[in-house]
Amino acid sequence: MRRARPLAVVLVVTTLLTGCVALPTDGPVVEAEVAGERDQEHVSSFDPRPPEPGASRLEVVNGFLDAMMAWPISTSVAKEYLTEGAAEEWSPDATVIYTELGTPREDGSAVSIPMLDAALLDESGSWRGVLPPGRSTLRFQLTIEDGEFRILDPMKARVVRSSWFDERYRQASLYYFDPAAQMLVPEPVFVPSGETFATNLVVALLAGPPPRLRDVVRTFIPTSLTVGLSVPVIDGIATLDLQGNAPRTSAASAELVLAQLAATLAQEASIKALRVTIGGEVVEPPGAATVYDVGSAAAFDPAATGSAGVLYGLRRGRVVSGSVDDLRVVDGPLGRERSRFDSIAVAPVGDRVAAVSADRRQVVVAPLRSLGSDSEVRTIVPDGTDVAQPTWDASGRLWILDRGPAGGRVLVSDGVGVRAVRVPGVSGTDVRRILVSRDGTRLVFLVNRPRGDRIVAARVVLGLNGQVDRVVDSSVIRTLPGQHATDFAWTAAAQISVLSPAGELFEVETFAVDGATVGVDTLSTMVAGKVIGLAGEPDPETPVYAVTRDEIIDIRTCANLSACGERLDATRVLELDFAG
Repeated sequence: MRRARPLAVVLVVTTLLTGCVALPTDGPVVEAEVAGERDQEHVSSFDPRPPEPGASRLEVVNGFLDAMMAWPISTSVAKEYLTEGAAEEWSPDATVIYTELGTPREDGSAVSIPMLDAALLDESGSWRGVLPPGRSTLRFQLTIEDGEFRILDPMKARVVRSSWFDERYRQASLYYFDPAAQMLVPEPVFVPSGETFATNLVVALLAGPPPRLRDVVRTFIPTSLTVGLSVPVIDGIATLDLQGNAPRTSAASAELVLAQLAATLAQEASIKALRVTIGGEVVEPPGAATVYDVGSAAAFDPAATGSAGVLYGLRRGRVVSGSVDDLRVVDGPLGRERSRFDSIAVAPVGDRVAAVSADRRQVVVAPLRSLGSDSEVRTIVPDGTDVAQPTWDASGRLWILDRGPAGGRVLVSDGVGVRAVRVPGVSGTDVRRILVSRDGTRLVFLVNRPRGDRIVAARVVLGLNGQVDRVVDSSVIRTLPGQHATDFAWTAAAQISVLSPAGELFEVETFAVDGATVGVDTLSTMVAGKVIGLAGEPDPETPVYAVTRDEIIDIRTCANLSACGERLDATRVLELDFAG
């Protein structure tokens, strides 16, 4: 179910467009609605018309707007609607998407047109939010050049209709590294699809991270490289002849370059391996291989921790782990002795567990399983107020949310004790839940608001030593009008699901972590029964469970079935979740 909801607007919007632009009644019945799939491989070409002699101001503006939707993408005809000087300078580096245009208005030599549901992509193709009504009007100043009306001041953006965009663009991820070069970090972007999809991915990756992320992620691909005409794929092998002057890469750097390219190009199903040259020099794969298998990038995948699919929970005061039908008490200190805990979180590598006391005032950390003499239970937060379920990244950093009378306080344990970290737009608010991405660079918060909750995302700046430096780029990625969510979970590397009560049912809504509402398929699932939480992890092959006291329902596969739930092994599990 695709929904356009108002989002917070970042500064770049102001800079770019200043002045412009039958329900179930019992049992685990599930109803799901998914936005229709788009046939992006077979869209028709569009050759826009150049300006007609004697065209009016409004006809010139409308012609310019049509010409920006040329397919394959081209600006040559669009520039014919501009003055000669404007055409030389115009190089749109961002994209504005709208659903409909309103009634145009002419005022002297100016033409203004309101846009409905306008949204912005920045120069990297990243979603930057829905524009508010005050910034959703296009304004054009026209003049006469060689006896014809021409546009003087085009905005530095391609402006296109959402239906056109949906058919021709696809959301994918560009892969960079965390500052310590240990883990790949996905950055969702929109790129043109079709036969040039692989080429477009490489072009976007070569451009490097946008300025707002330069401290969050890093790239090992040398700057100033170009991809040439295309990325040919023969028998599953993509050949990348990257052009430009670049220093010869070391063996260690070469592997990182290849991992970035492989993880990014693996999203093109036909590509199984890469052969890469830079400035005519072969980028040698590790070992004696002649090509780099795209699966090799999994060595840097933070979701590949070996714990995928393993469930963890609390039952009768002890930590349990295993599968749905075989949950067993762990042999670590929190399994051997019965305790009273409110919630737990297991580190993705499966070695440690953080537990919140029943009164939600303390957080302890202990080995998940016995490791000889190492059975210490350490109290890392002794004096909290109302601690929510903690969350781990794959590097072992533990994030904690303490909900006090003055608002939420975000804490992190990253090897130098536990300390507070300020999160713009979150710290001091009525924030209820926290999640961290496996790569450690993205935080997501559930913030309570009287008229409906908000989902807020922020980015983590890490030092080379892996310690947290600061949190930046906080923005609202989803609003839930009239709804108060009870849980959320990662369901893919760049996707989350949110659980909210909906009358006698519960709704599970799944959407991209950047908050995009155009060009993506979102999923809304209604679940009957008393759902107490979600269990999910950033692995598309792992089920996403709606959890009740004695049953779980896989929302990926259950649809319109009267009995698709699965009984939990030994009922009354207080909590059930995957690692993270």
